[in-house]
Amino acid sequence: MHNLTVRGHDLSGNHSYVSASLPKKIKEVGIHNVQLALAMSFPDLSSGKENLSPGFGTYMKNKFMEQDVQIAILSCYINMIHPNPKIREEVLQKFESYLKYAKYFGASMVASETGNVLEEIVYTEKNFTEEAFEQAVDSIQRLVDCGEKHGMMVGIEPGLNHPVYSVEKMNEVVQRIRSDYLGVIIDATNLITAENYTEQTSILQEAFTLFGENIVAIHLKDFVIEDGKIVPIAVGEGLMDVKGLLAIIDKNKPLINIVLEETKDEKIAQAKRLIASL
Repeated sequence: MHNLTVRGHDLSGNHSYVSASLPKKIKEVGIHNVQLALAMSFPDLSSGKENLSPGFGTYMKNKFMEQDVQIAILSCYINMIHPNPKIREEVLQKFESYLKYAKYFGASMVASETGNVLEEIVYTEKNFTEEAFEQAVDSIQRLVDCGEKHGMMVGIEPGLNHPVYSVEKMNEVVQRIRSDYLGVIIDATNLITAENYTEQTSILQEAFTLFGENIVAIHLKDFVIEDGKIVPIAVGEGLMDVKGLLAIIDKNKPLINIVLEETKDEKIAQAKRLIASL
């Protein structure tokens, strides 16, 4: 039994927040949890820091719950170390607003990656400096302090395109910021290269060994290798050791939210069948 979750924006279609078309689609593919990025699922709905309210969150929660779908994770993916201090302050305030109102959505956490020294999120070794890491720690600390105030978990996702780029670096963050409100979202595919992709299960196992108590959600994203690069594809269609990863997850965190990534529409049911068969 796995507690599968989908990203709202992996269900195609022009969804309106007024209709229940998105929750209905999620229910139709047999999933009962969503990771919701408001701006991506409902682009016609203003969802900045000044737009949220208890009513906004409760409306959303009820729309999804009518279809037996829980908003498990509220996405607020920001560049928390944006090189422009004004923009950085704006996006940190937006995340803090999401933390303040997330409980009304019924969410258990608000999620983000750890940013980039450039304006866009791309791979650059400039992220791998001590200075970039310290900036990320400062921002995460600020968000966790806000999470503690509102009783809401901050879900942090490490990855190679960010200053928190490895299991070891994530462990450093966990050791520095000792809080029950710092959660870790692990996506093994975000931590591998074309050279070490066969070590994906040992990377996940190392994460559980080092900071398993802090792991609050898993992202499953399959991949192939093209021109020496990792290219994400639907779960079950690539090189990912789905069975090996699930065995580690089941042993360490049964019933944790497992979010299918880059797995869209009819491929969701396909991935669900594959996972059930393992």
